[in-house]
Amino acid sequence: MSSSTARIKRISLLSAIIIALTLRASSQQVKITIDAAKVENHVSPRMYAAFVEMMNEDVKRGMTAEMLLDRSFEDAPDYLSLPAHWQIEPDERNDNGGAIRFVQTTDEAYPKLFRPDMPSSGNLPQHSLRVTVEPGDVNDSRRGFSQGHLSIVAHQQYNGYLWVKRPAPSGVQNRGYSGKITALLEEDNTDGATYAEATVTDLSSDASGEWKQYRFQLSPKQTDRFAKLTFLFGGRGTLFIDQASLEPASAQREVRADSEAMIAQLHPSFIRWPGGNVAQDYHWQWGIGPRDLRPVWINKAWSNAPEPGDLGTDEYLALCMRLHIEPSITVNVEGAGATAEEAAAWVEYVNGPATSKYGAMRAANGHPEPYAVKQWELGNEIFGDWVRGHTTAENYARAAVRYVNAMRTVDPSIRLITVGEGIMPEQEAWNSTVLKIAGPVIDYLAIHDYTSVSQNAKAADPYAEVMAKAGEFEHGYRHTAELIAQLAPGRNIRQIVNEWNLFYGADTIQSMTGAVWAARMMNGFERDGDTVEANSISDLLNGWPGGVIQASRDRIYGTAQYYALKMYADHPGTDRLSITLESPELRPDVKTVDAVSTRSADGSRLFLKLSNAERTHSLSTIVELKSFAHTANVEMDTLKAGSSNPRNTFSNPHALAPVHSTISCLKTCTVDLPANSVMILTFIKSMAK
Repeated sequence: MSSSTARIKRISLLSAIIIALTLRASSQQVKITIDAAKVENHVSPRMYAAFVEMMNEDVKRGMTAEMLLDRSFEDAPDYLSLPAHWQIEPDERNDNGGAIRFVQTTDEAYPKLFRPDMPSSGNLPQHSLRVTVEPGDVNDSRRGFSQGHLSIVAHQQYNGYLWVKRPAPSGVQNRGYSGKITALLEEDNTDGATYAEATVTDLSSDASGEWKQYRFQLSPKQTDRFAKLTFLFGGRGTLFIDQASLEPASAQREVRADSEAMIAQLHPSFIRWPGGNVAQDYHWQWGIGPRDLRPVWINKAWSNAPEPGDLGTDEYLALCMRLHIEPSITVNVEGAGATAEEAAAWVEYVNGPATSKYGAMRAANGHPEPYAVKQWELGNEIFGDWVRGHTTAENYARAAVRYVNAMRTVDPSIRLITVGEGIMPEQEAWNSTVLKIAGPVIDYLAIHDYTSVSQNAKAADPYAEVMAKAGEFEHGYRHTAELIAQLAPGRNIRQIVNEWNLFYGADTIQSMTGAVWAARMMNGFERDGDTVEANSISDLLNGWPGGVIQASRDRIYGTAQYYALKMYADHPGTDRLSITLESPELRPDVKTVDAVSTRSADGSRLFLKLSNAERTHSLSTIVELKSFAHTANVEMDTLKAGSSNPRNTFSNPHALAPVHSTISCLKTCTVDLPANSVMILTFIKSMAK
């Protein structure tokens, strides 16, 4: 081969490489053109809401501030008759000659009886703990019991109380109790340090034989993530105790301060409560009145867990009022003995005048003025055999009409949501039946959509398949809108997608994969803004790995989905603008980049919301803006993952968080869109004439 021939071949090879690289670069480029003069649809200001359910520490311990488990001594006892989570003090190493004995008993309890109108189905028997203190064979001053695994902070105040009944003396077998009861915060070790101490009461002179509440305050001198609360009995005799409590002084109306702060940052338009599946077991009477007069009930929807009534109607509505969030209440539709009359009574308790029967109960419980809650939901997922009240679509729809009539008799101004089954073709029969029968009286159709590992695992590219699901859901909402127009003409029934997420493990759902998918879902909601009124990701707090806020005993973090949701809620647009998008594809008909553009209500800001599902490299993105003169500085909020930070955890809660920056551009911008990211660009209208 001649040298000239070899040289020509080398040049040809080099040219081919250059051409291939050029073609690859051009194929990986994204181009977006926004025409601000063309409005495609409007987006509801209520678009981003939240969903709370009494499920797996979503409410108890996740939202509520109570630090003690089984504070009313209802759980099954051990051989010492101490219920779960409670231990004898000092410990069980040495026989103290029976100096202190415990009996979990139904002979006495606070309360012994509930209100006559209290639903009894699902309630646990009411217990108290009978404590008997005797001289014994060992001179041990530490006679009592404790609960550990409590996290305390130095110099913070903790408020506690204990209900005590000292039986009147009645001979040798019942001498009553005489002496002090002391509360301590301590190191959770035998002979450990004491951090704070307070006298609960001295019962030497009390002979009333009645239940009394004794309050105390503790301010520990040291931080300890694994402390214990100890009750010591320094006297002799027998007494009954019930309804112990310990909460940080920072809590408001039973709500943890850190959880409330995280919810406030999302500023959801409304919060859906109390469920979820649990709504079909819940009776609202369980959650009103003095906290200690509420029953512990069995949560049949979630593992038959004992469920305290600490956060009930008034506490939930107080949280909504503090955070300026609209409430949305889900009533029980014929589950566990519920009736339309019970639902109507709840409406009266919440919205009725103080002169009405149930409005007077609300006033007596500390809120004379009606709450004026407008949005009410008629049951949850009644199409499924996993909930109480499960029935056919026709039976449910007829029940819904009865409930609507009963509830609107109390308050004609309320808006009603009925149960829909989702947007897949096989679910159309349920939705059609509900719309035909209940369509004339309802305002919204609730839709729930999830996609799971098993649904996507057999696809050629499971990752592309899950990203494609967001688009499938989006098209489904449009189809449901067509059903509504056909079967309930003139009613303008809107869809509320009040449950949606991935059924995946934490390493997926809480990583950037979960956030990128969530952003595509939210883009779809905005594109479907003419039919989708609002949405709420599942869940707000804990519940399962999909809870966008994860709260342990004393730590808290937001997942990547939390920050994606916050980014969208922080950039609300009411007009969705025309957009053209050129993007590479994950697979045919599934673009790597998904984008939507909206304009703020006052017209001063234009938002471009981007979800990039490309996992390995960034994409050069050209943005051209028409009919919107803007300032040179463009704000950019970016959520992306570093190579060593796959998701947030309790030990590393801020591994993933949005970064705010600015870029300079006018009519056309070139943006480097990071791999596996969510980005929002904010263009600010120029005031120049």
